[in-house]
Amino acid sequence: MLPRRRARLSSRPYFSVAAAEQYPRGWLATRRSRPSKRARRAVTSISQGDDDGTPLSDEILVGIFADLPAFSDLVRCAATCRRWCRLVSGEADFLCRAARRHRTLAPPPLIRSLALGFFHSPRPSAAPRFAATASASRRLGGGLRQQPSLNALVEGLDDGLFDASRVVASRNGLVVVVLRRRKRERAVKLCVCNPMTGEVTILPPLGGKEITSPFACTVLTADDDDDSHVSDPPSSYRLLIVYGRRGFTACRTYASDGGGGGWSPEAKVWDAIGLRTKAMASMATGTGVVVRGVAYWHSTSIVFGVQLGTLRAEHLSMPLSGHDPAGNTLLGVSPDGRLRVVQVVASVCPTTFKSRVAIGVCTRSAPGGKDKWDPQTVIEVVGRVLPAETTWMQLRWMCEKSGVVFFTAGCSGDQSSDVYAMILDKLQVEKVASHQGGGDGGVVPSWEGLHGYEMDQTSYLRSLAMDEDDP
Repeated sequence: MLPRRRARLSSRPYFSVAAAEQYPRGWLATRRSRPSKRARRAVTSISQGDDDGTPLSDEILVGIFADLPAFSDLVRCAATCRRWCRLVSGEADFLCRAARRHRTLAPPPLIRSLALGFFHSPRPSAAPRFAATASASRRLGGGLRQQPSLNALVEGLDDGLFDASRVVASRNGLVVVVLRRRKRERAVKLCVCNPMTGEVTILPPLGGKEITSPFACTVLTADDDDDSHVSDPPSSYRLLIVYGRRGFTACRTYASDGGGGGWSPEAKVWDAIGLRTKAMASMATGTGVVVRGVAYWHSTSIVFGVQLGTLRAEHLSMPLSGHDPAGNTLLGVSPDGRLRVVQVVASVCPTTFKSRVAIGVCTRSAPGGKDKWDPQTVIEVVGRVLPAETTWMQLRWMCEKSGVVFFTAGCSGDQSSDVYAMILDKLQVEKVASHQGGGDGGVVPSWEGLHGYEMDQTSYLRSLAMDEDDP
């Protein structure tokens, strides 16, 4: 069972600096510093209580909001009027903690606005950069249009901290980064940061005897724990790392809200099949999702899962998808909270009978179906949402809480590659970024290691009041 430990903060004082101001240098701080004509006009009404015709005090309204059964209800309340929006945004921490009391088997709906863009490394020696969607640039300020470096989060504290680093996990508003190693250094140094708030923590390094590479990791937040307490802050997290040992599969955890500091002792993942280096490398570069208390990764021909409560392994056979020309596979979550597999498959045009790329979607059967999958749904995207001359597509990342899929596409022989964000269930597509030149067969190496980014629910609620202030 994953231990719940209080972890010592990093020896570097990033958290102490972040606590000195609510939004010291994150994207929320950039957004909050933007001037707003509407905000200046609204000062008088706010000071008078934002009279909405409701005779209830702010405290009573917040108490009512805390008893709402779903997170989407809070979003609807924030959209009702300016006063309610101010209360929901100002009490985001409390409301997100209270929302955990209403957990049921019914999953929360997908919220498309959580997806902001993706991180990528333009070259090995550079810091990861962030490419924002058009909606994220409007919400969080014009600075995101320039693809800012991750170093911007720690400017003035440690310039160049993220140089030559790489993102290895991104989930629930948190990004996990492997920091650069010095010459002859074998220890793995990980860093967890929240771009929305600017909070950065460097974890204690793991030596060669403590962990082996490659490894798969994911971030577990309070929303993933059925036994979490309401008093746990929404910003608390645990980092789960899975790696191979000779003869068994092992894991370690790091908790942000426990005492004693350091990593947990190495634990064995029970009933796990032997994962060779190639299979583990596939897990390390893919999307890690958490569904009903199980963390899943795609590993070559199977889906590998770790039950968070018992540390027992799950092995799911991949759904039969027919011919898969590109070998593209992503894991995600369906709108009703089931595990989902998204693949690039071959499709035949009914008029020309020519083969072209399409997206195949399989959803795991209802609980009790074990490794059974519902029939595959094939989505024709070429000609509907992509140019008709598109000949290849590479899936890169699927955002778990919003259902947004990031992929690259282009034409064979063309030296350009475009990155798209698609709302899978709505078939709405937006071009996020482009790259000119390089790559074999149109696949540009600079997009390797792409990690999509979603803000956490607390940051989303905080940003709603900023939307209300926009002219």
